[in-house]
Parts: sequence; C-alpha cells; structure tokens
Amino acid sequence: MVPIKAVVLAAGVSSRMGEFKPLLPIEGKPMLEIVLTKVLSFPFKAVLAVVGYKADELREAIHVQDDRFNWIINEHFLVGLSSSIKATIDSFHNESSGILVFLGDQPLLKTSTIDQILKVIIEKGLAQSKSIVQPTFNGTPGHPVFISAPMIPYLKTINGDQGAKPIFKYADQHIYLPIDDEGTIIDVDTKQDYQKIVNHSK
Repeated sequence: MVPIKAVVLAAGVSSRMGEFKPLLPIEGKPMLEIVLTKVLSFPFKAVLAVVGYKADELREAIHVQDDRFNWIINEHFLVGLSSSIKATIDSFHNESSGILVFLGDQPLLKTSTIDQILKVIIEKGLAQSKSIVQPTFNGTPGHPVFISAPMIPYLKTINGDQGAKPIFKYADQHIYLPIDDEGTIIDVDTKQDYQKIVNHSK
C-alpha cells in the first residue's frame, strides 16, 4: 500500500460536450469506470471519485467492489474544478497523505504512466516535502498531478475552474516528468475529442 490517496475528478456538467461525459461508452463501458479501474489496479491508500452533476445516476451505473473506494459528493460543482478538490480535502481528517489527482475524462491514460509517477514519488521520498509531480507529453503538462501532504493546506485557497495550478508556486520542487503517453493530455471536451478516443481504443 502506498501512502497516497488517488482522487478522480468527475463532477462537471459536460457543458461543452453536450452529453454527460462520465457515462459515455468506450468499448462498452462508461468512461469513468475505465479510469477508475486503472486507478484501482494500484495499491493506493484510498481511491476517491468526486461527483456532482448527475451523481445518483453515476453511482447507479458504476459499481466498485473495493474497500478503498468512496464516492465524494461535490454539492458546489457549478463553481468549477476547485470545488471538487476542496470537497476532497473536506473529507480528510488529520490527513498525512499526498494525493494524486486524476481527471475522469482521460481514459487513454496508460497504467505505465501511473507506475512511473509513483516510482518517482517513492524513490525521491516526496510524500512529506512540499512537492508537485506532473507528467508532460512533448513538453505539455498533463495529469495525473501529485500534490504532497504539506501542500494540501494550500488547496483550501483555490477558486474557480483552474484547479490546483495556483498553489504550484508554493512548492519547493515541481518535477515535470517527461512520459511518452499522449493520454496524459487528451481529455474529452467535445464530440470530436470523444470520437478520437473511441477510435484510439479500437
């Protein structure tokens, strides 16, 4: 078991997509289920899926049989990405674990990428230092993003739809990890994005 919690963000309304992204099928399975299955294949201390819009529908469609898994309900999902991260932090009690933040609409993410990120965190002993680890593909930063335990209090200050990026400046080290995985930067915002992912998965 690694002393890190995995957080999968899937609370948005999919406004640009026009359809509810987490339940869009890829090879017969909901997109969010594909992401969760990959994340749960690693020995995280806990795996949390943050949902808001159509939360009940999601929980009825996706059943996870794993004691480490929990749904987090973000009642303020219309505020944007920051509200989902805050909802996660609010669920922690005297938390001493870092978190690895995934996006629920990145089903092409390779499991080897998660493995490489975890190895860097563990080998460099980053969990208890003020650290950020972020994969890059061809120079473009992507997800999942590791936020160490000492950085978590800063997350209470974020706002809007830009996620955790504003707190990165407080880190003593921000490691950009070049990885040959386009899945770190491909998410589903439009129907064209979705079709690209479906074609890629065949």
